[in-house]
Amino acid sequence: MFSYNNKISIRQLQALLILDIFGTGVIVLPRRVTQYANQDGWILVLLATILALILIYIMTSLATMFPNKDFLEFTSIIISKPVAIIISLGFIIKLILGTCLELRFFSEVVKQTMLYNTPFGVVCLIILLVSGYAAAKGYETRGRLAEILIFVVFVPLIIVFVIAAAGVDFTNIMPILKTPPESLLKGTFFTLASFNGIELVMLAIPYTNNKKKIKKNIIYSILFTGIFMTAMTIITICRFGYAETKLQMWPIISMTDTINIPGSFLERQEALIMSFWIISVFAIVNAGLFFSSLLAKSIIKKGKHSYYIIIFIILCFLMLFVPSDINQVYDFINLMFVTFGVTYMIVIPIVLLIIAKLRRLGVKYEEN
Repeated sequence: MFSYNNKISIRQLQALLILDIFGTGVIVLPRRVTQYANQDGWILVLLATILALILIYIMTSLATMFPNKDFLEFTSIIISKPVAIIISLGFIIKLILGTCLELRFFSEVVKQTMLYNTPFGVVCLIILLVSGYAAAKGYETRGRLAEILIFVVFVPLIIVFVIAAAGVDFTNIMPILKTPPESLLKGTFFTLASFNGIELVMLAIPYTNNKKKIKKNIIYSILFTGIFMTAMTIITICRFGYAETKLQMWPIISMTDTINIPGSFLERQEALIMSFWIISVFAIVNAGLFFSSLLAKSIIKKGKHSYYIIIFIILCFLMLFVPSDINQVYDFINLMFVTFGVTYMIVIPIVLLIIAKLRRLGVKYEEN
């Protein structure tokens, strides 16, 4: 089916999941959470992390009940094939739309921070072609690549933010819990959008070698990502204060540009940070193309998955031109989350797990 084989290790799955979640939305995360909760914005990230951990537990519980079945197969067992096909088609739409919006958002950031005169279509096309080529090589290739990229992305970022934490005013997050409970709940719900991508675990588990320790290790991955995003948010709010953070277009990039790295020969540190996010966006686009092609192949049952990747690359590129500006991209992203995001991150996993339990389906019941 793929180059070499279609299996990856748990460590590779962890790396892929972290990269799939850690998208360009993180760049604006401090601004979004301070709009809901002022200095308590970091608490929203922490609460969203807890909610994401609960959801990932549900998703892994569901997928591990059918360890050797892909998404369409185990969904067909639970709620019939016609309904499973409809759900899978919706999943494809979510993946393609999410990939387009992530890519368009990223291209706008690049255009406004580094490549001022470069058309966003050129940036998007390059990333689409490179990501599509890697996706066509199969899941093992994605896993091996993620093992390398995870260190390339996070080690420099951790160093930068440790240095940043040394010179901030932590009184800027005081007083704690001043935000009304209803604002905390609303903000937590929308902050959950930063964990977009956790639903991919339902598609990935069948292609993992050792499934016995998957649940625990995936939970660790989400916990690491959530703690890292919480730390980034705290440092940014502490450096700028919540009032100024609200006014920053890209607060994470602006914050890193204020850091004075001892002995640094770099004059534009935000360009260095953006280069790391380019890798993360590559991983996200790669995942969108790869899993949408797998779902399409499962439904149609004809051709190689690489053929579908070509189709989706063309479709993605054309859809990139639909939003007229960055504000419309924001609107589409919010609309995507409250529709497809909530459906595939929350509703469908919970409903499928409940039905599977009630019908006593899956490996657990087959072994009894």
